[in-house]
Amino acid sequence: MSTQQYTATARKDGRWWFIEVPALDISGQAASVSEVDAVAREVIGLVLDVEPDTINVEVAVELPDSISTEWADARQAGERARAEQAAAAEKSRQVVQRLRAEHYTFPEIGRALGLSPQRVQAISKAASSATRTA
Repeated sequence: MSTQQYTATARKDGRWWFIEVPALDISGQAASVSEVDAVAREVIGLVLDVEPDTINVEVAVELPDSISTEWADARQAGERARAEQAAAAEKSRQVVQRLRAEHYTFPEIGRALGLSPQRVQAISKAASSATRTA
């Protein structure tokens, strides 16, 4: 028994979820988001006259455009923040490496940078390991 693959979209409409399967030009509705996949398989099965468990459906949930845009903006801001965090960590490792090259001890570096000696040692170790893998 082979599994048939379909894509569907679901969007909230009041209290209900409206489900569309564009490939078959059919739709259905579910009372909750947890029922969306099963309802999609069921309506596809009814139209094709096959058992719903022979159908694999990928459902994309659609949000209102303004909220989708806001979510995309938030994701991009998160990506930028992660990139900036990585750049800041790299600069921190470089500073510690330079101070170590000038024969500063971990306690001295910690005092100068406002870090614990243990944190300086961890940064130094990360810098050494990053240098070895580069």
